[in-house]
Formats: sequence, C-alpha cells, structure tokens
Amino acid sequence: MTVNGDVNMATDHIRISEDAKERLESRKREGESFTDVIMRLTDRDADVRRFIGKYDDVDLEAGVENVTERLDREFRAEREDVRR
Repeated sequence: MTVNGDVNMATDHIRISEDAKERLESRKREGESFTDVIMRLTDRDADVRRFIGKYDDVDLEAGVENVTERLDREFRAEREDVRR
C-alpha cells in the first residue's frame, strides 16, 4: 500500500489529546496528512538547514575576530583593575 509516496506506512494508532490534535491541525498545510505534518515538524535536518540558511551572509571569521578583540580588551582592563 502506498500513502503519500510512503510504501512502508504503518497502520498503528496513537492517542493524543484534543489540544495536541488541534495543534497538529493548525499546522497542516493544504493536502497534508497528519503523518506529513508530523514528519515535517520533526525533521531536524530541515531545522538545521533553515537555521544555517538565515546566516549565509554572516562573516563568521570577522565575528570571531571581533569577539576575541573585545574579550582581550575586557581581560586587560580587569587585569589593570586587579593591579591597582
């Protein structure tokens, strides 16, 4: 049997609260089954890809350099305070 392109679809039943069902229903997109919604919402790889995509234009090297410089300044200032 093939459902939404998934040949190995289990036919187990799960119990969820009305609140959980309403939350799933509110996240369903047109044409999606509950299985589709659960798979989409639990796809960690997609979460990582979305997160990384938001920061494609960030210059990581410059950011690390700025943080390092700031921490060095703060450390030197604290060291000077201790010496006084």
